[in-house]
Amino acid sequence: MNELLVVDSLQDLQEVAAVASTAFEPVVAVPSAPALLERLRAWEADFLAGQARATVAAVRADWQQYIEWCEAQHRTPLPADVDQLAAFINNALIRGRKLSTLKRYVYTVGLIHEAAGLASPAKDARWKRKWGAIRKTLVERTGADGEPDNGNLTRQAGELLTDDIAKILATLGEHPRDLRDAAMLALASDTLARESELVGVRVEHLHQNRAKRSWSLWLPRSKSNQTGERKDYRHVSEETIARVRAWQAAAGIETGLLFLPVGGRPKRRVQAAVAEGREPPIVALGAKEVARIFRRRAVQAGLAHAWSISGHSTRVGTANDLINGGATIAQIMDAGGWRSAEMVAIYTRRSQAGANAVAELRAKQRAAGGRKETE
Repeated sequence: MNELLVVDSLQDLQEVAAVASTAFEPVVAVPSAPALLERLRAWEADFLAGQARATVAAVRADWQQYIEWCEAQHRTPLPADVDQLAAFINNALIRGRKLSTLKRYVYTVGLIHEAAGLASPAKDARWKRKWGAIRKTLVERTGADGEPDNGNLTRQAGELLTDDIAKILATLGEHPRDLRDAAMLALASDTLARESELVGVRVEHLHQNRAKRSWSLWLPRSKSNQTGERKDYRHVSEETIARVRAWQAAAGIETGLLFLPVGGRPKRRVQAAVAEGREPPIVALGAKEVARIFRRRAVQAGLAHAWSISGHSTRVGTANDLINGGATIAQIMDAGGWRSAEMVAIYTRRSQAGANAVAELRAKQRAAGGRKETE
């Protein structure tokens, strides 16, 4: 699905009107509902054309949460004032939503307001005070077990370091599914590709530099390079290329998408094409399937942290391999296509704990103590 459905969701409301005629104190005039919906319809088309699918999906899901809350509370969605936005966010907080989700909800409600030509409640001078109160409540929140559950801690994906990848690869055989998963894990580890980028890799994206006897993967687009303006090439080892070629040979893939499903029930659109006598479409793996594959292989390999593995685990793991190997933050940013150092720092914080000022101090103290014992 690649529709935003903002206008449809407003038109489908049964219990409340989509647009209020007036709002707030002092009274503010609001455009008529037909005019406002037409403005939103034009914005939807532009938004769909200019944004990544993941962004569209996130805004659609967040807006749907707001619409459902408005209908349940008998509140008109547009326009919302500061108190209405705060009530919506507090309800989400009570339902256990974490900080990043709350921020997304605030952004989405404000985005749709501005798209409709209305003032965003999140830009009202009073919102800062409301948000401060929400943050305070969030900090004090505890889970069912009584432990802090303040929504500020990032649940980082478990890392798949080089040693972890080696353990998984050692468990894989010659079955086509094993060959595919081995190639995918190795390529993800080399390139730090996100799961959404990995499923879009095509055979034609692999390039050989004969002078340097090396390979690279070209990523036409990525989360940090959505328009493809920056040429993004990632290193690929010869060992990984060998695994990729083994998978290609087993699957008969010479061009096009590299990672395809193996076995299982055919997709509905494939079934429909076969039934109609048409050439069935090529169906790629979904991004969510990458996470399931990585986690399943980690479990089979007996990794103690298999439960925490996600589609980003190779990205986290290689970033830590690099920092432990002496790479700079700038070098890691380049290797993984990061725009800022913040996420690199988050991904490698455990590894960097062994290289901070306290670690250096203790090393000097141990060295000094050793010298005194020999004197």
